[in-house]
Amino acid sequence: MPDSLLDLLKLVLLVLLYLFFGRVLWAVWSEVRTPAAARPNPDPTPAAASLPASASPTSALGERRELRPVKGRGELPARLTIIEPKDRRGTAFAIGGSLSVGRDPDNTIHIDDAYLSGHHARVSLTDSGVVVHDLSSRNGTFLNGTRLTEPRPVRIGDRIQIGYTVFEAQ
Repeated sequence: MPDSLLDLLKLVLLVLLYLFFGRVLWAVWSEVRTPAAARPNPDPTPAAASLPASASPTSALGERRELRPVKGRGELPARLTIIEPKDRRGTAFAIGGSLSVGRDPDNTIHIDDAYLSGHHARVSLTDSGVVVHDLSSRNGTFLNGTRLTEPRPVRIGDRIQIGYTVFEAQ
């Protein structure tokens, strides 16, 4: 090959490399500069219906704010909040009795994820506190990175992973 052709190929490769880096930087910049309030939230908070009727959905300024179940006190969590995946981040579910999680529509928390069983896990409020149960699912339920083999207590700050979805107990 002539040297001029090799020089031309080097320049084309260099231009493509700079375009790639520019695109990556643009994607990071656009993600960072978008305020969280401007990002769309595809799922409204399903637990808002469990709040008392006296809770006002508007603030003193007349702006609409998102109703969320209250956080737990001490070591007893009162809600599960999705932290992964990003498109559902912030969705909260009140723990008031029992929450079932799975792919079937009759679950309290219905998640369309191929790694979930029809009835994958259950989070229950018992006399001793909040407990997470794996319902003999194929891919397992994880509490703070450890696969569940028996029901385990859940405390504030614990993370429950079910398929690709990660919940934080609050």
